[in-house]
Amino acid sequence: MRRLGGLDSGFLNMELPNQPTNTMALGVLRPAVGADGSPDLITLDYVREHMARRLGELPSFRWRVEPVPGKIHHPVYIEDPDFDLDYHLHETTVDAPGGRDEVDALFAGLAEHRLDRRHPLWQIWLVHGLADGRQAVIVKVNHCMMDGVGALTTFSRIFSGTDHVVARPPEAWHPEPVPGATRLVLDALGDHARSLGRLVAIARKTRRNLKALKAYEATAPIRVPKPTKDTSPCSFNDAFTARRAYSRTELALADVRLVKDAAGVTINDVALATVAGAARGYLLARHDLPDRPLTVSIPIGFDPDDDPTRQFGNRFASMTSTLATDIADPWERLQVISRVTAESRRAVDVLGPELMPDWLEFFPPFVAERAMRSHNRSRRQHRETADVNILVSNLRGPTERWHFGTAEVEGLNLSGPPTNGVGSNVMLWSYADHLILANLSFADSLEAPHELSDRFHDALAELVDLARAHVASAAGASA
Repeated sequence: MRRLGGLDSGFLNMELPNQPTNTMALGVLRPAVGADGSPDLITLDYVREHMARRLGELPSFRWRVEPVPGKIHHPVYIEDPDFDLDYHLHETTVDAPGGRDEVDALFAGLAEHRLDRRHPLWQIWLVHGLADGRQAVIVKVNHCMMDGVGALTTFSRIFSGTDHVVARPPEAWHPEPVPGATRLVLDALGDHARSLGRLVAIARKTRRNLKALKAYEATAPIRVPKPTKDTSPCSFNDAFTARRAYSRTELALADVRLVKDAAGVTINDVALATVAGAARGYLLARHDLPDRPLTVSIPIGFDPDDDPTRQFGNRFASMTSTLATDIADPWERLQVISRVTAESRRAVDVLGPELMPDWLEFFPPFVAERAMRSHNRSRRQHRETADVNILVSNLRGPTERWHFGTAEVEGLNLSGPPTNGVGSNVMLWSYADHLILANLSFADSLEAPHELSDRFHDALAELVDLARAHVASAAGASA
């Protein structure tokens, strides 16, 4: 048995009928051309063979969540004795003409459904009928299984290489015995007993770090926005329906780097400024832009650099920053975002990024589930409040395109679940020579998802023009 951590269990605790907590990926495939000139299409039989050969590298794909009686501790993973690979594999054909709108609508529909906890929490869908002879593969995994680091490892083992067939033959596998209720309870009580000493140490560390953070903030040159207190709700926070909206786009990574170098900021700062410009334009067009700047939650990993490769588990903290949407000038907005985000990261380091995950270890599901549901009810009753306005994640991906068998993965879009009244989850990652953005939202929080995606291009184009002017001005001054 492998017990879920507090963060892992949290994604199960917050899952509601209108709030699935799935991490998803959409890979658009360009099939290879056969000897006769026809496309060599991927079949479901190939997907089955391919995944059978990869299960040895994806141990969590055979694990089922087993709750502890009374929910007195986080559930455990057990190897599913009834594991059936075919249960997890599906195929469908997208509506004609198979363009962006049809593919995104299919993806949103799949995102609306929770995964069945009686089985390992993942699915793969092979999608036919895309325009220009393309296909797609959609991977759906509950976030309890992995964060961005684990997802990157997982997807690299599903989408990678040019020939997966020779990777390795399917391995012989025999599941472990399923634990009985008595063992689950005794193990849970034993874990709690062993953790009492840690609880005292964490309480002392919390008191010490909070004191240090208060002293630091008293002298910090830049104020970091606080969740809820500094958040003015807008339509992005009308997030209560079970329906989802989805959109995606690609930006030239060379343009992002041009802005980064000219402004002296990070790629993450440019990504946030791009989201900020798009969100500002979208809300202005609807007369819904708050006077105060939009706030953003940003997950940050804290795995040590020398840690071994991790395929499962959640290990991250969150920081709050500004999107500076009250500033009209894009260049000034970028600089403010960069300064505030850097200050927010320093504050997280002072507090300790591991502090909140450590505390979550001590809240069993029978407590955490009630707290999550209470928070959700409060958000419905008090729509004038919101934790933050939007969630933005950023990952560094591969420098070369991946493959799925003989098909090239032209684009790979990653998405995380929107939750708790934060209507949009924008996930960015670098893939080959592009920065790929995907936005999964509550449908009631974003009436025109593709308009927002199109505005990402406009926002970056503004920054690119200003960067070029800045470089030219600096060159002229130097001459």
